[in-house]
Amino acid sequence: MILRRLTEHLKQQQWTAIGIELVIVVLGVFLGLQVSNWNEERIERQRTTQVLEGLRADMRDYIDVQRTLSDKATRGLAAFDAARASGKNPVPYFLRVRGSETPPTSVWQVAQQSGLAELVHPSLMFELGFFYSEIQGIGVKFGRYSRFVDSEILPRLGEPQAFYDEKDNLKTRFQQNMQRLREWTADGGVTLVSAECLLKRFETPKDAGPSCRPDYASFVDDETKP
Repeated sequence: MILRRLTEHLKQQQWTAIGIELVIVVLGVFLGLQVSNWNEERIERQRTTQVLEGLRADMRDYIDVQRTLSDKATRGLAAFDAARASGKNPVPYFLRVRGSETPPTSVWQVAQQSGLAELVHPSLMFELGFFYSEIQGIGVKFGRYSRFVDSEILPRLGEPQAFYDEKDNLKTRFQQNMQRLREWTADGGVTLVSAECLLKRFETPKDAGPSCRPDYASFVDDETKP
């Protein structure tokens, strides 16, 4: 319709009408592009919100569970140390976790498949990948600790003295396994700081924010330092 009117105006050399028609055409194209852009931005915002909400919920769950287990382990280890200091020979304290020994990472995997890299700042994508890799690795170490508990401690619960040598010292392998739990608790405390940092970064996911990677250097035991 517009093209036919434009052709008629050209034949009649009606320049004002031609200008008006051109403005209408250009304005229509511009508005069409704007509507398309607005729609794409709305869809992207919805995707970002959905993906980040899943990650937020996963991060909060991790914080709640890890804090609960770390607090329980800290209290148990302290009680064991107090009993030993008073001259008793208690069963080595152990922590058991129902279900999977490693934190689930399914939300992170889904987020990656959902095109998360296109929705957040590259540095945040890297920080998330590092975080989930860390908690997976810490979970693997806890698995080794837990298997020792199942095979070496639980079968001997009825004979506490089996954990000690003739000088009433806790046998080396049980000392080492309790040390694994102490290290797991310390590592969990570090990842909790990272998780809180990542939750803060989720507030502005497209911005370059501070690094949330844990600094384990300050948590190295003195006897392991060169």
